[in-house]
Amino acid sequence: MAQRSNLPLWTLAATVALTGLACDGRSDAMQHAVNAEKGEKKAQVELPPEVPPHPMRDQLMPVLEKVYPLNKPPGVVEGEVIVEGEYKYELTAGVLAVVRLPDGLSNEDKVRAIIIATAEADAWAYRPKARREYSDLIHRVKSGYGIEQREAILKSYAHLRLLAFFNSADAKTAIDALPADLKPTVLAMQVQYTDNKAQVWDDWMDVKMYARRVVAGNEPFRTVLRGIKKELGKEEPPPRTWLESMKSPQFATWGKEIQGNEELLIKLTNYRELRDREQFVNDTHSLWVMQGSSEVPAKANKARIDPKMGFAALREDLGGGYNDMTFVFSKKLSGAALKKAYIQSIIYGHLLHDFFYLSAAGNDWAKRTNDGLIDAPTAVVPDEYDPLYARCGSGSAVDTFIAHYGGDFDFLAGLSAVKDEEAIISRGHKCVIAGADGKVFIPKKPDGKMTYDDTPAPASRAALFQMLARFEKVDVSMAAMASQEKTAEDENISDLEARLKAIKEKENAGNGIK
Repeated sequence: MAQRSNLPLWTLAATVALTGLACDGRSDAMQHAVNAEKGEKKAQVELPPEVPPHPMRDQLMPVLEKVYPLNKPPGVVEGEVIVEGEYKYELTAGVLAVVRLPDGLSNEDKVRAIIIATAEADAWAYRPKARREYSDLIHRVKSGYGIEQREAILKSYAHLRLLAFFNSADAKTAIDALPADLKPTVLAMQVQYTDNKAQVWDDWMDVKMYARRVVAGNEPFRTVLRGIKKELGKEEPPPRTWLESMKSPQFATWGKEIQGNEELLIKLTNYRELRDREQFVNDTHSLWVMQGSSEVPAKANKARIDPKMGFAALREDLGGGYNDMTFVFSKKLSGAALKKAYIQSIIYGHLLHDFFYLSAAGNDWAKRTNDGLIDAPTAVVPDEYDPLYARCGSGSAVDTFIAHYGGDFDFLAGLSAVKDEEAIISRGHKCVIAGADGKVFIPKKPDGKMTYDDTPAPASRAALFQMLARFEKVDVSMAAMASQEKTAEDENISDLEARLKAIKEKENAGNGIK
């Protein structure tokens, strides 16, 4: 194994990121963060001209006004539009949205296209209570997960919106108000969305979890999903804060200590941004309970404790793009052993959605050509193996963290850990191979044989190596790498940082957290 650098990879990446930020004006970036807390005013834009009336769109208005209630439903035009696949329309979304239909569609196809396109356009309507603009969310999905997932998100909203409408009390009144020649097609659509609720939901769940997460917690998805999940019996529990999630006095004590130490919280969760940390501590999507306790939910009563971890981890995906976790700890654990398992569970939960960790391991699961070339779109850890990487990675990470920071955090005092770096990473690597059911990449020699020296699952080992770097202490002075002379911009940044920190401290004081 190559000698590990004293400067972890994430530190180098952060240095590059900070350099790029400085080029755009670091004080401007900090000012934007402060403005985000206050709310920024949007510039006025010139509205495009309205399109001419469309007879069928006007006839469908009783339905369209319910599907698109926040503004005037999109205009409709017909012309030379090239469309492919099942969606017979092209949508220009946003202010004064326009639905474009290709020439030659049947009346039935026109009705369906106009209604589905209007439902898709509803997502883009201005919502004053939205935390982020829909266009920003869609851009994040495209940048992080590709065009295919962006399109899946756009079309999923249309179907979820129609599922909500056609199952509502408003649907019958709206459909009854339609002309007789259009009513049969719309009634057929209603049957589709009432008889096939589960299929619409399953199509939404087929979108990548982390792409769903980008949009699910904000409008317009938040409201639509809440109503649908309630009807389908998939309703999420009400938000639980970090401390409310600790269902034993011991966990509550430890949780309060972690929340009160910002550096420790960042290390364990990898949430470096204040906004992300606040969102997590206000809605943790997790539960920590002791085996045999009355606080163990019914769904976790039969959870099997992993003897190596000391706890069982029950993961649920309730549609909002989050892993809702229940950690059940062995009643045999106490003292330092319980505390170490508790720390590992926190790391476990976050490795389940550590995009960089799982992405780095993806090549071990990719399809390969006869020449050994990787088919890039297949280089993804299958969802069902995310818990394997979380289990193996968290076991190595907790030892690495204690070994490097045991003397820095009082919280870690008295906890033992393996200190041999090679032993730590090899244990995690072998854990992945053993749990992968023979499906990870195994390099072969020309004679078809191999030994452990040939490094099976090399991408997984590299992923572990990089992930563990963030739990290591950096033996380098970042100040020595930068100029010691303070500029006016530096003073401005310090002031903005202090203001952001004051916002957080004020909120924590109200919750009794030091």
